[in-house]
Amino acid sequence: MSLLLLINGIGLGLGAAAPIGPVNVEIARRTLRFGRRAGFLLGCGAVTVDVFYAVVTSLASVTLRSVLDHRWLTNGLSVAAAIFLGYLAYLCLRSGLAGHEAAEGEMDKGSAPARSKLSHYATGLVMTALNPMTLGFWFVAVPGAVGSQSGGKSFGLPLVCGGVFLGAFSWVCGFTWLVGHLKSFGGQRWLRWIDFAGGLLLLAFALGAIWRVAASGI
Repeated sequence: MSLLLLINGIGLGLGAAAPIGPVNVEIARRTLRFGRRAGFLLGCGAVTVDVFYAVVTSLASVTLRSVLDHRWLTNGLSVAAAIFLGYLAYLCLRSGLAGHEAAEGEMDKGSAPARSKLSHYATGLVMTALNPMTLGFWFVAVPGAVGSQSGGKSFGLPLVCGGVFLGAFSWVCGFTWLVGHLKSFGGQRWLRWIDFAGGLLLLAFALGAIWRVAASGI
């Protein structure tokens, strides 16, 4: 039973981290732009939120599930996420237009500047925390996994959340390594187009969040 709980947690962590979304788009873009460390730090911010949501929703799933039923809350999160993603899209597109002469030395070093390390991690935190779909995922998935496999949540919580961390962290490590490895095939001449593509994808996610709010009838 313990092994099954751990495996369920790993599956939940992979399920939260692996789907293509704004976080993975930004991890790939920053890995190619600044190096593996930048993408890894952003991914660690996302993993932190995933594990936090797993703990909180497991401890207070009934109370927080009722809070999530309030449309104004999810719509508010969607609007905040759209604004933040729109800002990141603007930075990407501006970077693509400005060129990358100043960044070439940074890429050769293969790591993010020291002053940017915290900002990469914080970006991952904010992007994941503001995503209503991430919040909804943890309200449904983790309580169900714990409740169905153990007699009490307190028994299953450490194993499931440990699995969540292992699954999500493994994805971040593997994804950043893969993207960093592929960088050698493109070289720096692709950076401008990477920023344009990333900016357009992030803008599409921002518009999608606004569309969901409009479609909900607010």
